Amino acid sequence: MADPNWSDFRVVLALRNEGSIAGAARILGVDGSTVSRRLTAAEEAFGATLIVRGGGDFIFTSEGLAIADAAEMMDTTVNTTRNNVRSMREEPVGTVKVACVPTAAHVLRPLVGEVAQTHSGLHIDLMSAISGVDLAKGDADIAVRTISPKDPGLVIAYSFTWGSALYASQEYLTQHARPNSPEDLTGHNLVRYGTPLLHARCFGWLEQFADPDRPTTRVENSDSARVMIEQGNGIGPLFCAVGDTCANLERVFPDPFDQLDSWVLYHESARGSHRVRVVLDALVAFLKDKKPLLTGLD
Repeated sequence: MADPNWSDFRVVLALRNEGSIAGAARILGVDGSTVSRRLTAAEEAFGATLIVRGGGDFIFTSEGLAIADAAEMMDTTVNTTRNNVRSMREEPVGTVKVACVPTAAHVLRPLVGEVAQTHSGLHIDLMSAISGVDLAKGDADIAVRTISPKDPGLVIAYSFTWGSALYASQEYLTQHARPNSPEDLTGHNLVRYGTPLLHARCFGWLEQFADPDRPTTRVENSDSARVMIEQGNGIGPLFCAVGDTCANLERVFPDPFDQLDSWVLYHESARGSHRVRVVLDALVAFLKDKKPLLTGLD
């Protein structure tokens, strides 16, 4: 015996609402014989007589009435959901989830308020995490990634770079003097990243100048690096978008030593969503405006 499906519920609801085979056929868009066949199939699926037929009239059994009540609730849910989905795709309302690494979350935080002010029914859920999310599965609507997209279903909305430079606290530079060249870094205390991050130039570039006999501090993320550098523990690399906004930090050398590629992505299934498009446009405009801060270049 097959399990009941939505069409089984629909035919029972149509018969109760219209009161006749002909009426049910009209709203279902089929002929009367099809309605009769569907009713028979529904009774077989539910394993019960749903309607007692007598000439042109019919009477619902208790089982039939219970199924009709359930079908009415289901129909309300389906219609409400359909209207909500259409509204979400046609109007900029609802929540848009934007996944990004923690550093990007620091930079993008003002965007959340800007979008809320211009679109009262639209909200950004900023998801800050190291691990990636699956846009195809709907884990997020938009992602800001530093890993090149490989999935053919992903659409690149914008690409940009994160500049990295060396920073030190004003206190550290007062006590230890500013190095004149990268080679002079061997005579300084350094804040360095852990081995898992060193494959990326923005984190590993400093390693070539490290003196194994001098004090060093190793950290596992850029937030910890910023804290250590601010506390005067040494010279270390930070994204310019972070280091340049810390009041007590200074660039050790004027120019960034690296530019890390990054992409704003969304899944092609969201292409027709107005709410996602509004946030995408706002996000891209925000990043373009912040380009000097992001790259560390004037």
